[in-house]
Amino acid sequence: MAWNGRSTSQRLLGDDAVRRLLSDLLHCVRENQLVKAKFLLKCLPMSDRRRIVNQTSDDVTPLFVAAQYGHLAFLNYLIDECGADVEMCGVYEVQEDHSRHLVTPLWCAAVSNKLPIVGALIRHGAEINATSDTQSTPVRSACYMTNVDVVKYLVKHGADVHKPNINGGTCLINSVQSADLCQFLINCGVCVNERDNSGNIALHYAIRECRTDTVKLLLRNGSDPLICNDFGDDALQTASLRGYEHIVEFLIDRIHPNIPRQIEAYQLIGANFVDQKHSIPKAIESWRRANRLRCHDDVYVDDTCVNASAPSRARLQAYGDVQEVATASQLEDIVDTPDAVYMQALLIRERILGTEHKETIFGLMYRGAVYADTHHYQRCVDMWKYAFHLRHMKPEPLDHECLFTLQALCKLFWEIYDENLDGSTGESVRFADVIDVFEMAANEFSEISEVVQVRPVHICHLEDVETMMALLLHLIHLLQKLGKSDEDELRFRRIVHRVISLRVRTRTGCSLLHCAVDTQMSTVADEFFSSFPDADVVRLLLECGSPVDDVNDELNTALHMCAMGSRDTGDVDRFLEVYCHLVKHGAHIDANNKLRVTAVELLPPGLWHVKTMQFASLKCLAARVVQQCHVDYLGQVPQALVPFIQMH
Repeated sequence: MAWNGRSTSQRLLGDDAVRRLLSDLLHCVRENQLVKAKFLLKCLPMSDRRRIVNQTSDDVTPLFVAAQYGHLAFLNYLIDECGADVEMCGVYEVQEDHSRHLVTPLWCAAVSNKLPIVGALIRHGAEINATSDTQSTPVRSACYMTNVDVVKYLVKHGADVHKPNINGGTCLINSVQSADLCQFLINCGVCVNERDNSGNIALHYAIRECRTDTVKLLLRNGSDPLICNDFGDDALQTASLRGYEHIVEFLIDRIHPNIPRQIEAYQLIGANFVDQKHSIPKAIESWRRANRLRCHDDVYVDDTCVNASAPSRARLQAYGDVQEVATASQLEDIVDTPDAVYMQALLIRERILGTEHKETIFGLMYRGAVYADTHHYQRCVDMWKYAFHLRHMKPEPLDHECLFTLQALCKLFWEIYDENLDGSTGESVRFADVIDVFEMAANEFSEISEVVQVRPVHICHLEDVETMMALLLHLIHLLQKLGKSDEDELRFRRIVHRVISLRVRTRTGCSLLHCAVDTQMSTVADEFFSSFPDADVVRLLLECGSPVDDVNDELNTALHMCAMGSRDTGDVDRFLEVYCHLVKHGAHIDANNKLRVTAVELLPPGLWHVKTMQFASLKCLAARVVQQCHVDYLGQVPQALVPFIQMH
């Protein structure tokens, strides 16, 4: 505690003392040692008490923690006797997903179901509609936790039950777990058909949560079961996708959909039984039920019901070249063949939902993962390639799901390759599969580059760009190792050249060549793929047109990064090979970075033998002399030479 000789009432605490007292105070509040907490503060002047309680430690204030833990008397003490700011935000961690949000003490108390705290904060002037970092109000958070008494108290004191959060989620959407709470909000005038940013209304969420009582309540109060979300799901399709037979039957009785809609509903229920509930017998029974419905309007051939309206579809490798069954007898033929049943579930989803629906693609990814787990790698590759193709066809670039699929494919390719080297699997990576994925990824990268160049991009999108660059490098690395014809090699190099020509950079200004010499590229999203740097990849990038002396934001060339990598890792031999490739392709060994350091100067002692002047040209030496002697060369040399001199 800093002491400056003044009286006790004027004593001033130093910053270190404030931090220590704050830490001790928070510990006491969390451990319910409130007498001790008051003792820490009561002898201090008001100015110091105010300083302590209005600072954060571990992203929270004492008032915030008191609100979260429900310490009413201490909360009042902090406000009345210490001048605590009732609006000072802290970080609240959601237990379900461990997400962290910046919220007010009132928001924290509302979500924690601390009604007395909520009342005290409001009496002390807390803003009742103050929002979190996602624009969620205290009443909306209380609705999510079904804290009914808190919700009613907040509404009584002026809470806005109509304000959605940043994703368009409303209080009613958050309340579907409780029909009574939904009824209260409806009585307050909320709109039952208000949509969120994905086009969902509260009815969609009630169905997903399997809350039949809430579904019935919403429908009685005017909720429209025909409203579709952005994926085209209305109430009936939402229930079918979740496999909730009782809700499907209730909706059929209420809205009387036509026979084709009913058939699709039971077909989707069957697909859910296959992939989500892992019950082939129940799936078959659901499909039989759809078949019986189909026979009401369709024709008969040899006493077998046939779907006269079902279009003939091309056979796809992703589905094992099978087609969807069209007759009751064909369905019975596959009852004892699980693999055929799996394919039917996928085919049904794609036909009914379309290729862009998330459930269509999820089915492909899930079934592919099952095949991979049982070492049927090619089946997985076929499905995931098709899923990547479908996601790639979406118009919006920088799609996170597309990137996830590419990452899964890249990881799978390397696992197959490594297992094949070990002799632990009979399957090998096919060049045709990898080059197809690489070309689709390059096309996606091309679209991303256009987005990055023409509009401001969010930081998460820039992270996606860097992930894509890393995955492209890993695919290039693998393709280098696979056998290929001259025609294949030409196709491969053309794609690489196209990727390089896009000139996309990371947040630190690194080019694809910079990334190729970075050891951190060996992992993507904490998953190890292959080891970098790799001399063959670097050589290929240079031969396909990657500028050898491109610099990043720190003016480091790839040669600088290579030299630093060899020094930091001690892996001299691997970096030496890469270093030599760069030098032989014209890298300037005497180019300076921002710190006026050359790549040669960054080399570790183990690479002294490559510190040779044989790679330095006469003009390089002249440029260094001009720089070292501080010659005023501007206006004295051709303008085209200025960047070259500055580089040295």
